[in-house]
Amino acid sequence: MPDDRPRHISHIDTLIRGARVMSEADAKPHHMMATIMGFGGVLPFVGCAVLMYSGSPGVSIVALFANAVYAAVILSFVGAIHWGLAMREDRSSGWYVWSVMPALIAWAAIILLDIRVSLLALAIGFTLAWSVDRQAHLRGLIPDWYMRMRHMLTAGATISLLATAFAPAAG
Repeated sequence: MPDDRPRHISHIDTLIRGARVMSEADAKPHHMMATIMGFGGVLPFVGCAVLMYSGSPGVSIVALFANAVYAAVILSFVGAIHWGLAMREDRSSGWYVWSVMPALIAWAAIILLDIRVSLLALAIGFTLAWSVDRQAHLRGLIPDWYMRMRHMLTAGATISLLATAFAPAAG
């Protein structure tokens, strides 16, 4: 027998069951949290790049590898965003294929290339992922606020990777 009593729809129910579509006003706190977390995520890139110029060989080698590994993780995350969007079932299932490509690019860069060359490959991977996101945005598949943030985050990550790759050897 169905329960006909009115029930409170929690925020979790809304997210899980898609009970309502968020309005722009409802989304503002989510944009702010994504922005805070996104820019916070650039800090390890910048920190590793800065540490490359410390003059300490031990610090530099850790920063070099840490930036490459972190970049691989974040590039994988950038692709995974498209997996989540594809699950909404309002776009081509081909987006599932793209969603794993950044992770594969990152993995190959880390295991197949010299560490400094891998940083360059990862920078190219971020640029490629940004380009795909830009095309998705032009087709209306990604919101404006996200793409504005992606411009800045990709620039910060890519510049930091290049600064790390081209840092002089310490010692």
